Amino acid sequence: MKTNMDERYPVGMCLRDQRGFSLLEVLMALVVVFMALLGFAGYSVVAHTGMSASEKMTRAVTLAQEKIEDVRRGGVPISLTDPWINIDPYGSIAGALHHQRTLTIQPHTPIAGLHTVTVEVRWDHDAHTTTLTTFLTK
Repeated sequence: MKTNMDERYPVGMCLRDQRGFSLLEVLMALVVVFMALLGFAGYSVVAHTGMSASEKMTRAVTLAQEKIEDVRRGGVPISLTDPWINIDPYGSIAGALHHQRTLTIQPHTPIAGLHTVTVEVRWDHDAHTTTLTTFLTK
């Protein structure tokens, strides 16, 4: 007498002939997926570091532009004959505690009546610097 079990597994067919995945195949697939996820995690760290550096650079350029605009709005004193330097130290700039800004005005440079205005912004304890320069008349 044949049972349902006999119909499902004909004589001479072993378990290895059955369809499906073995434990070894499943483990190997998991290792491949895990390695791919580790690779993506590495790229994520690199992307985050790059975004952080980009944010600090953008903030530095913005701080320099703001200072130049302040000088442009206020004008250069007519009586200025010697170079003038103003330093905003680390921790003194609102919203940019990790930045230092130095404003330098060179009067009558490169010609009389023309003033060279330079703003240098440093961050990460002088590890990075950006400088903007412009020329202003009286």
